[in-house]
Amino acid sequence: MSAPSLPCPTDGLEALTASARASRVAASALRWLAACALAFAALLAVAVALAEVDRTRGPDPALPSASAYLDFDLGVLRAIAQRSFDASVPDGRLRALWDRRPPWRLPAVAAEEAHAVSLHDAWAASVADKSRFRGAARGASDALGLLLGGLCLALAAAALGGAFAERIRAAAATPAAARRTALAAAAAVLVLLPLWGMLDPALFYDRTRSAGTGAAALFFVAGFAGAMSGAGARSLFAPPPQAEFLTALSGRPALLSAARLSALEATRWLVPLVPALAAAAVFACAKADQDPSLRGESSGLGALIRAAMGEVSAADRLSSAALAGSALVVLWYLGHRFVLEVRASLGTRGSA
Repeated sequence: MSAPSLPCPTDGLEALTASARASRVAASALRWLAACALAFAALLAVAVALAEVDRTRGPDPALPSASAYLDFDLGVLRAIAQRSFDASVPDGRLRALWDRRPPWRLPAVAAEEAHAVSLHDAWAASVADKSRFRGAARGASDALGLLLGGLCLALAAAALGGAFAERIRAAAATPAAARRTALAAAAAVLVLLPLWGMLDPALFYDRTRSAGTGAAALFFVAGFAGAMSGAGARSLFAPPPQAEFLTALSGRPALLSAARLSALEATRWLVPLVPALAAAAVFACAKADQDPSLRGESSGLGALIRAAMGEVSAADRLSSAALAGSALVVLWYLGHRFVLEVRASLGTRGSA
């Protein structure tokens, strides 16, 4: 008779771990989406508050017809010419004619005054098709895609570097020269290659050239401030101390655990770089507006920045600049929140 099969308390532990990790990722995604809704609602509130102050100037008054003044001046000139040729014309006639000239003065132009408007009018002006809020929201969403893409590339570089470093540690029987060569090749791909695009001055100073809004722009944002290169370098040359004990697991579990630990470590020092990457994303979108080959892919933030620079009134310039600055703060907040949620989903704690 065979021994009866008894259930073990650890049966199904792998499925339970996968379910718990999936629920943690789903909770992080829901929290980040809620943060997106809150941030864009705050941006709308700023736009409505700015639209409540109407700075439009009253219509200019119609100028009076100049024909009457021209006819009168021609009459005066005719009288002067007649006086020049006829000495019998008395001087009093000319003076009496000039006294009857209608008064000529410039019309008073209505000065620009700021006055409050109703909340309904401010809301209608903010949600209009060509309003500044729609431009700021569209530009923020475009730049947000570049920001998240750059952060994901930096985290992916950290994960790849951690897995590659674990692979090199596990290959203890391989000659040291081969391991150093493999490490140098990985460093060239993960560290030097992202920095290569930063050495092109045309991306910064040439107004007619940009990185676009596609993959080149993503690598530009990821390489800005050394985010992707720093993530790859830290995972290759300064891995987390826990990674040294993963070799005992061997195989796929060791590689996945090393990649997760390196990405988790990268989230700790990527937080201070989020404002710089957000500014790089806005810069990439604004440069794409000036690229003649990308006329159909204009960004709302670039148009808003140009509008702020071209406004006649100082109040309008400050209003456009405040809206553009609010969109940049929204990008910083959402990028910061994204890094925290990635840390929560990769870590062992239940919340960020």
